Amino acid sequence: MQNVILRLVDVPMVRMFILAGILFLFVAVVGKIEGKIEPGSIGRIGAAILGVILIVIGITMQYSETHDIYAKLPPNVVAALPPQNVVAATSPASAPAVAETIAIKVVSGTYGRNCNAKPGNATAQVAKACDGQSSCDYTIDTTVLEDPSPGCSKDFVAEWKCGDNNAVYSTALSSLTGKNDKLRLSCSN
Repeated sequence: MQNVILRLVDVPMVRMFILAGILFLFVAVVGKIEGKIEPGSIGRIGAAILGVILIVIGITMQYSETHDIYAKLPPNVVAALPPQNVVAATSPASAPAVAETIAIKVVSGTYGRNCNAKPGNATAQVAKACDGQSSCDYTIDTTVLEDPSPGCSKDFVAEWKCGDNNAVYSTALSSLTGKNDKLRLSCSN
């Protein structure tokens, strides 16, 4: 049961809004559910309104995420785009603006996801090593990580964002050798 709950909570916020909206609409339509949920007519109307609002919020969030053209591109492609050179018109000696370095912000690090480990169990270690850098080679040190399932050949997954971008990038090693395993996280080419 714990595994099911973890998987339900480990979904994008957009899906959570839409699923919650559908659940409230279901309560509004069905009404009485096995004697445990018995909303009156005002409760059913409220559930219907809340369900529609949650679905609209979820769809709006999905629409705004999918229409960010740079969010769909890998970070190395975005970094390869020519920077816009901005020159101030009032200063004759001004130089072109320097392209800003895009920093890594670690979202999650999971050691042993394939062995039913708790999602994000290595986030702090990856974040400590890589946050704020434009690229990072994270060396996986299994001696400092919690072993979720002894005897199981574990994987390692890292997820990160680049700067203020909403896109989440990930990299993984399907099985670790235990010696100098590295993951490369990058927001530059």
